[in-house]
Amino acid sequence: MKCATCGTELGEGVLLCPVCGRALSSEEVIQNKAQSGKLGKKEFYKLPGMKSYRSNIITCAVVLYICAGVTLLASFLIEGMGASIVDGLLLLGLGIWLQIGKSRVCAIITSCYGLLSVGLVLVTTGKVQGWWIPLAGIWAIIYTFKFQNLWNKYQKDGVLPEEAIKN
Repeated sequence: MKCATCGTELGEGVLLCPVCGRALSSEEVIQNKAQSGKLGKKEFYKLPGMKSYRSNIITCAVVLYICAGVTLLASFLIEGMGASIVDGLLLLGLGIWLQIGKSRVCAIITSCYGLLSVGLVLVTTGKVQGWWIPLAGIWAIIYTFKFQNLWNKYQKDGVLPEEAIKN
């Protein structure tokens, strides 16, 4: 990578040009790391173009946190709801796993769990309840798979996909 001001060849991990003193922008530092193949998955996730992926995955996790909170609150307020405590803790764990791990497996488990829960409630009560959980799971599947596809493309080609770096 060359300095945009003086054209000096810059080494790996350089933050300032040693000749003219120009500071490299964070985007230039990331590009430098990407070209050397040393961009990690966490750094890749923080790229400007990944903002919509981050916000959608976090939104899905927040939906799971809210569902967990409502479920736990209901289990403490209504007697005989011991199984709801397990459901609430499971939803909380899935939300944390999704937010921290950006896991496709977690998204799939969330969708399956949500669909199973909605189906069981429908069969036992005749009401459709808890549909937010499979909805969040399906949404999480879409964005975790999109994120993983871009990451795999970078890993394979060694070049940042345009979609990952654009704002």
